[in-house]
Amino acid sequence: MADTNYKVLMAMMSMDIGGAETHVLELCKALRKSGVEVLVASNGGTYVPALEAAGIRHFKAPMHNKKISSIYKSYKVLAGIIEEHEISLVHAHARIPAFICGLLKRTRSFRFVTTVHWEFTLSFPWNLLSNWGERSLAVSDDLKRYLEKSYKVPESNIRLTINGIDTETFKPGETPGFLEGVLEETELAPLGIRVLHVSRMDRKVNRTTYKIMEAVATLREEFPNIQLIIVGSGDDIDGIKDEAKKRNAKAGEKYIAAVGKRLNVAEYLKIGMVFAGVSRAALEAMASGLPTVLAGDVGGLGIFGSEKLETAASTNFTCRGCPLPEAKAIAANIREIIMKSPEERAEMGAHGRACVKELYSVERMRDDALELYESVRYPDRPVDAVISGYYGFNNNGDDIVLKSIINGLKRSKPDASICVLSMRARETRECYGVKAVNRYNFLSIIKLMRKTKLLITGGGSLIQDVTSTKSLVYYLWLIGLARRSGARNMLYANGIGPVRKPENIARAKASLSKVELITLRDSHSLQTLSGFGVKGPEIHVTADAAFSLDCGDKPEAIEFLRDLGITGKYAGFAVRAWKYNKPGFELEVARFADYVQEIHGWTALFIPMRPVEDTDISKRIISLMKRPGVFFGDKYSTGQIMGIVGMAEAMVGMRLHTLIYAAKCGTPVIGLVYDSKVKVMMDSLDQKFYRPVEDFSWEQLKGFADTISREKEEISRKVMEAGERMHLKAQENTRLCLELLEKPLF
Repeated sequence: MADTNYKVLMAMMSMDIGGAETHVLELCKALRKSGVEVLVASNGGTYVPALEAAGIRHFKAPMHNKKISSIYKSYKVLAGIIEEHEISLVHAHARIPAFICGLLKRTRSFRFVTTVHWEFTLSFPWNLLSNWGERSLAVSDDLKRYLEKSYKVPESNIRLTINGIDTETFKPGETPGFLEGVLEETELAPLGIRVLHVSRMDRKVNRTTYKIMEAVATLREEFPNIQLIIVGSGDDIDGIKDEAKKRNAKAGEKYIAAVGKRLNVAEYLKIGMVFAGVSRAALEAMASGLPTVLAGDVGGLGIFGSEKLETAASTNFTCRGCPLPEAKAIAANIREIIMKSPEERAEMGAHGRACVKELYSVERMRDDALELYESVRYPDRPVDAVISGYYGFNNNGDDIVLKSIINGLKRSKPDASICVLSMRARETRECYGVKAVNRYNFLSIIKLMRKTKLLITGGGSLIQDVTSTKSLVYYLWLIGLARRSGARNMLYANGIGPVRKPENIARAKASLSKVELITLRDSHSLQTLSGFGVKGPEIHVTADAAFSLDCGDKPEAIEFLRDLGITGKYAGFAVRAWKYNKPGFELEVARFADYVQEIHGWTALFIPMRPVEDTDISKRIISLMKRPGVFFGDKYSTGQIMGIVGMAEAMVGMRLHTLIYAAKCGTPVIGLVYDSKVKVMMDSLDQKFYRPVEDFSWEQLKGFADTISREKEEISRKVMEAGERMHLKAQENTRLCLELLEKPLF
């Protein structure tokens, strides 16, 4: 049997006596025995003590009517249960509970399934209350067709189940003393031919009860000692009792007894000769060895036999669509059974019991439910992963992160279906060979998430509000959308922060606390996340995803350098415009670039990692230099830029990923810290050659360059070793991601 170490909340209108209620009671008990922790919410009822005796907790919620106040209260009760008890799966069994659970599903990440026990009105506005969850169980073929036709539920989302009958409870053989007690209570004669009828006594579904009373009355002429015992209750029980009283008075003796609600239905069935009724009660009678006349308010089949099994089973023994039974036909069926010999009646009873044991066991009902649960534990969704990040903006650092995530997934799972949210979706599709959707096409994204197994919020410092609150809200919205759509969530090698506004910290805490897996590129991000108060996700400190890529192609880089006119040593510069750059920033960098060219013979090569932001400032610095610097250009591949960085004497970088490229290739680095992530990276590489952009001078940088020139071999070795450590950590991102992708949802 599959893993059952999870919690299920059953949502019911009530737990009073009835077919659906008995179904839920038996299902809960069977699931409990299989290791599933089951909780039940309903308006309460007769079966609550039986649930609690089986170790199943019950919570009262007024889901038995359509009043707005009841629906609101039930919503609050269910929300509290789901949150407090960390419910993984909710299983609703009627339209009102399913409607409320559908509302809850919009803001919570539980899985949601339903069982359909009956048809509901399709008229407005009640049709709007229908929500059949992610998957549904139908207790008969005709209800399956009903879901497909009336509610357009895909056939693949519906599975058939049965009303499981406990054949150890419902079995032949009277309990000593029980008949005597019934006769004393009902004042029936001791030697009667007893006909049993068990049903819900509601006005809407009570026609057959009156017809059975009429049928038994007509049989009294031939069988004066015939009796009818009616078990059940509902809003018409008083009407049933009045009718029985009238017929008894007319006969001059009591032969009809309406005993009302009873928990020990099995004991009553054991004292009968014939059963008349439908649905679950008919199956219980058959399990008890009673010859059965199938007669109900939506149709009848007459005396049950093997030739009628297929038709009966297709409607869950309700006989929907069959001719409505009249009193005359019911009487004829009962008479036929009475006229048979005791041996023939025993054979009929044995056949009915055998059918129930073979086709309607509690174990099968339990297994049907477990199979349904498994189908939502491992959802069949066509898109393995949606990758969200700052993609499609021609930012080389973010693009290399995207490439590393895709390469890692494809290397381990070549057939992975991946879709990227990108500013330039067509370019992303062409460049990476994956699907892509515009990051602001919200309607398409909402539809996409419903088909997705995993949202990867991938790489970079996405959880921050320095850029803007809008950016932070966008990424948190995507995380929330994925959760509500039933997809998993992972932050992939993220840098966290800074988040400065208290309301944004609260937003981040609320959203990230519900993410399943977070991998962080540095320990500083872990401290920031802890400062938010995020608890719950599995968190690992790994390394930036770019560390998982190989160094670029050096022969290609040599060719590219030759085209730029560089044949000797050079230093790379990757700067960016930034609002906190010190006054005179550009002149200080220009002076330093002149120094390394004049003293060390390193041509100053300016590399715009994000051309839209970096080109102008790079060209302005070159214009301030006394000696000509070289502009790298704004059209290049990641392989080319990594090759260029790998052959440099040193790399002067504000952009984080130029430092990562350098570490991959063993190139000494000088950091210009505009963001804490740059300092954190320099510390991770065990390099102290950095200064903040708000406070530095070219003379300070000059000292760094002199040290690198003298000790390049040793510094390169340390940087390379740090890069190798980071490479191994970066590979953990892919491994953990794939484990999450294959992990059951609960």
